[in-house]
Amino acid sequence: MEWFETHVPSDWQRSVDSMSAEEYVEFQRNWLRTLNERGFGAPGVPEKWGGGGYSLRDQATIFAAGARVSAPPTDAFEVSLNHVPATLLTAGTPAQQERYVRGAIDGTVWCQGFSEPGAGSDLAALAARAVRDGDGWRITGQKTWSSHAAHAEHCLLLARTDPNARRHAGITYFILDMDQPGVQVRPIRQIHGPAEFCELFLDGAWVPDENVIGEVNGGWAVAQATLAAERGPIALPTIERIGAELADLASGLGPVEPADGPRPPLSRAQTDLAALLARQIAVRSLALDTVDLSERGSDGGQLNSVLKVGWSELLQEATSAAVLLAGERALAESDSEHFLGYVSGRPGSDWLGSWAATIAGGANEIQLNIIAERLLGLPRDPSRQPGGSR
Repeated sequence: MEWFETHVPSDWQRSVDSMSAEEYVEFQRNWLRTLNERGFGAPGVPEKWGGGGYSLRDQATIFAAGARVSAPPTDAFEVSLNHVPATLLTAGTPAQQERYVRGAIDGTVWCQGFSEPGAGSDLAALAARAVRDGDGWRITGQKTWSSHAAHAEHCLLLARTDPNARRHAGITYFILDMDQPGVQVRPIRQIHGPAEFCELFLDGAWVPDENVIGEVNGGWAVAQATLAAERGPIALPTIERIGAELADLASGLGPVEPADGPRPPLSRAQTDLAALLARQIAVRSLALDTVDLSERGSDGGQLNSVLKVGWSELLQEATSAAVLLAGERALAESDSEHFLGYVSGRPGSDWLGSWAATIAGGANEIQLNIIAERLLGLPRDPSRQPGGSR
């Protein structure tokens, strides 16, 4: 806690509003490098690769301390700090690990090329094609919802290499260099101001064989490591920030126990916040369980889907409560063109942004199907069977 109090830039939220998109990425990069001085940037990644090598409990303490003092986000490096090490340290070659992992943690921006206009939650329906060309591949297609692609140097990309194979079997996982002909990026402006989401248009973009992760046509299995990171403990910093925000909201309603005299009945707002705080504790506990499973060699399985639904719905309800308590102030707050974190202290923007969390990483409706069928063992909806109808 003391380290964050002495190192967090003062009044950083106000200062970044006047920054350009490029300046804000550089601000986050400088903050990330400050975090890395103590191993706080990627605390769960082994020290060998530039992380902190911290235990599960220490990671939770680090995230909680940052949340309590509203430390700046490192959102531009979310893929770099989470998806890249989770993928390459699981399935990458030693050469890929040496070349990319440490650089990603040190401040190289990566993006993710998974979703497509016709393949979002049904990712196996992706249509981007990779065609063999000498000692590499030419990739053509479109990707969407690729966060920070406008500033990325590399992309974790899925493309179809065998159109005749069954859906999951003909996909290969690539590392795409973004600075080349055949790669076009278009930012997508979001309802609450930022434009970190992007579309990627690929027209014969080149990937050498050395940038294939895993086996050709074996990309679906490799992608599960990425998706597990996206749906799992990556949310722990946001969960901690939700807890800090709920505690601040509750303290603003006055003490529950008066200094003297009988305790008055709790208001509706106090009981609602108490219920949300209880849920935050439960979701935080689940996040710690999934990290623990990961440290013991498990990918967390369907628990990652439970956690993804749990934290994203908690975020939506917590930011809604903040809007109701803020009243008209939530409508009059200043907009920012930059993503300041899901819990930034700007209730209106936070609430609008929270809806994206229920879609990113696999829409919650799809996650609920996974939970029902694979975790609870419930029968599959007949309308979702091949040849079924609604």
